[in-house]
Amino acid sequence: MRLALSLIFLVLILFPLSSAQLVFSHDATVPQEVVEGVQRALEEALVERLDEEGELSAVLEKDEMGEYVLSLSYAGGQLTYRLLGEASGYEKRLATALNHDGLSLFASLPDLRLTSFSGRGYGAKVENSLYAEGDRFTVLDAREREQGVVVVSEAAEEEGVLLLSQLSGKPLFLGMELRERGNKSVSLSFSLNKDMVPVLDLIHSWPLPMHPYAVHFGIGATGSSRIYGSVGLSAKLPLSQLSSAQNPLVRSLSFDASVLLSSGYDTSIQEMFYQASGELGLTYSLTDWSFSLSAGNRVAASNRALLEQGLFLKLTTAYTYTL
Repeated sequence: MRLALSLIFLVLILFPLSSAQLVFSHDATVPQEVVEGVQRALEEALVERLDEEGELSAVLEKDEMGEYVLSLSYAGGQLTYRLLGEASGYEKRLATALNHDGLSLFASLPDLRLTSFSGRGYGAKVENSLYAEGDRFTVLDAREREQGVVVVSEAAEEEGVLLLSQLSGKPLFLGMELRERGNKSVSLSFSLNKDMVPVLDLIHSWPLPMHPYAVHFGIGATGSSRIYGSVGLSAKLPLSQLSSAQNPLVRSLSFDASVLLSSGYDTSIQEMFYQASGELGLTYSLTDWSFSLSAGNRVAASNRALLEQGLFLKLTTAYTYTL
């Protein structure tokens, strides 16, 4: 250990009781911007995955070649990184590396967990073929706090791997536990169209074994005049599947499309009516709550007359309960 270590300035970062403890020390010669970048990377990519009673020790020093070396120890495990390249990129590169290599610090990991990351999605190794496309999982950290929701976009049975796309939540890291969430749901939604007419719907969704499609059954009411039942087909494609799951906006957005057939009673004309509609929209999900903006085309008619025909635009908020 070099003599310069005697100049080490010790910084203790004590997280709240719900988080692990990070003990971070560094050479006095290490620039403050490098120290802060490394600290943020540790907090983001590693500390949140640790048990709340654990302690992560990190030492950042400068070697004889002028390069920065980060030494980590946790629960008997040891890990060393050499920070290379431009200093401005240390934080991002370290966070990415810790996502994969940080797993070596854990004494044990959940049986069903995130095992790989491709940029657009995640992978999970499984020992059986009990899971199918459309199945959903809640992702938990070491303290069993919910971090996000993922859906099986493809089940590669021969390789024993599930390919997962993130639907909502925080940044996810390898080693986090997957807990079956159930793929059927009931949602209560409230929407307003361009004429400010309120619509209330109760919809039961049943995913098909082919991502991203699902069957919808529902009942609803439009304004104070129409009551109806509906059946249809929908598709929900996570934007993270097309872009990057690391983007905080993208990982909670999805493209939605649906085709619905409805039949009900219109009290204003005192007749049965029939309706067909199709729509495309963009939805932002917050685990159980979602907000969407959509546009589509709708045709409604009774036995005697055409009641409605044309394009529509609507804003919707919904609460979804998973069965």
